[in-house]
Amino acid sequence: MKRIYMEWKTLYQQFDRILLLFAVAFATVEVVWVPLNSWLSEILLEMTGYAYLSPTNVLAVLAAKWWVTVLFLLLVLSNLVLVYLEIGLLTVGLMRILEQEEGLSSYFSHLLGELKRIFKQMSVVKIVYVLLYSAVFFPFLRKVVGIYYVNKLVVPQFILDYLAKNQFVALGMTVALLAFFWLAARLIYSLPLIYKDGVSVKRAIASSFQKTREKGVWKSYFKLLGMVTRTIVAFVVVGAGIYFMQIAADRWTEGIAFYQALFHVVLLYLFYYGILSLFLLKFISYSTESELPMPHQQQLHHGMRLGILLLASLYFGVQAFVFLYYPFEDLPVTISHRGVDMENGVQNTIDSLEKTSQLKPDYIEMDVQETKDGLFVVMHDTDLKALTGHEGGTHDYTLAELTQMMASENGQSSPVPSFDEYLQVSENLQQRLLVEIKTSKADSPQFMQHFLQTYGKRLVAGGHQMQSLDYDVVEAVKKFDDKLLAAFILPFNSIYPTTVADGYTMEYSSLDQSFVLKSWIRKKLVYAWTPNSEDSMMRMLQLQVDGIITDNLQELQATMQDFTDHQSYADMIFLQLHLLFLQF
Repeated sequence: MKRIYMEWKTLYQQFDRILLLFAVAFATVEVVWVPLNSWLSEILLEMTGYAYLSPTNVLAVLAAKWWVTVLFLLLVLSNLVLVYLEIGLLTVGLMRILEQEEGLSSYFSHLLGELKRIFKQMSVVKIVYVLLYSAVFFPFLRKVVGIYYVNKLVVPQFILDYLAKNQFVALGMTVALLAFFWLAARLIYSLPLIYKDGVSVKRAIASSFQKTREKGVWKSYFKLLGMVTRTIVAFVVVGAGIYFMQIAADRWTEGIAFYQALFHVVLLYLFYYGILSLFLLKFISYSTESELPMPHQQQLHHGMRLGILLLASLYFGVQAFVFLYYPFEDLPVTISHRGVDMENGVQNTIDSLEKTSQLKPDYIEMDVQETKDGLFVVMHDTDLKALTGHEGGTHDYTLAELTQMMASENGQSSPVPSFDEYLQVSENLQQRLLVEIKTSKADSPQFMQHFLQTYGKRLVAGGHQMQSLDYDVVEAVKKFDDKLLAAFILPFNSIYPTTVADGYTMEYSSLDQSFVLKSWIRKKLVYAWTPNSEDSMMRMLQLQVDGIITDNLQELQATMQDFTDHQSYADMIFLQLHLLFLQF
């Protein structure tokens, strides 16, 4: 207990320099560079003549104008350099705090000098290595530091989910994660050597391996594991204490309970950032083989430190006030992915539609493709083999031939339906659809014209919606009837698009507050695709997306119902605790 007290006392005494370091490393980037970078990206994209950037047109965008492509590459390189400098500034800045006492002016001058030196000693190999260490080997560091562009480097969750379905792949991924953490422990001494001593990556790796071998490989492994575990456990314990205090406060009058909740949310945020700061100090302390500075008895400028705490509290207090006083009133619409709820049937079939519609989702998402004879079948995959056992794709068969096939998965089988039949059943069930148009090179030029002429008015009348990865489809829908909502699917979050779409369906793991805010300003809907766990659903609720497409419909409905039923201040604090925990 005494050790914990001394650590937090040390943190308080170094608070002024730590805050200055974080202000230089984070605030400048978040407040100045991130908005500037976003604006520049959108300007460059506009110069290419394209309205969006996605896997379907990335090569065309890059080939549009060579000089714009050069500017794009320079912007990407600038961001990589910025990440390298930001991590370097944190490393040398925390090392300086551990090494000696000095005033803010002297410390700031030292930071600027170190930043210049790091920039001069920078190399491509060093940039790649630092990115690998912070984003792959030790992702906890990436999350703790919260560097914007490193956090963008994520594998879409739907790919991880797909890979994890294979037991051997899942086992391989687990082994890889353990191996990466082992590497992070073996390489723990490398960052200070690269940034402070300016040595090469090869020499830093060799030196770190030698030191961990001398001290004991497993000792280093468990030391790093212990730092991570203690940080998370400390946050959970203190957060739980704050939550239980609010439960007691909720028994008082509404006014007292509200102000107590306001205080508790601010306290939770202060502790969260305090524990992260302490972790970073300990991490650098261990990686430099130095000790945390002991609290000293010299006169401190308590007024300045308390003033900084007050400003931080006011900032968090405004956020807490909005969160507590204006709880979420408009929950997202619920959308069943491919018409199923977990494994209750075969995707995109009438049987699953009838089962899932009984759960009353707002929409059922399903997929439509063109057939050999220019008609429309309900099918997701372009290759029929996995679901039907037949070779080829939808363009190799007529609609009559396709509807004679049986689709099988999850130990069940159902006939492949035509879109005409699927739409008719949905109308009988009064179930609205989110119709996704799947396109391919084999499609006829009249695909969308024929589809909209045949079904467009029925889709508008029934309140159905449409979406597609193909922007030409979105444009065709909006030209046909502006009342027919059309969303453009974006597999990842890159440059904000400027399109005629009514909204965007985005893979949820790359979705962030910035994209949602920009969409809100432009009056565009945002659908998240496809969070299937309670944690991921809660994060989407916190982002206030307009719709959630999921394979786990009942879990989503239960999560939203629980969120609606539990709006006490203690419940709201628990939600904040939960969301902050997910950031570890």
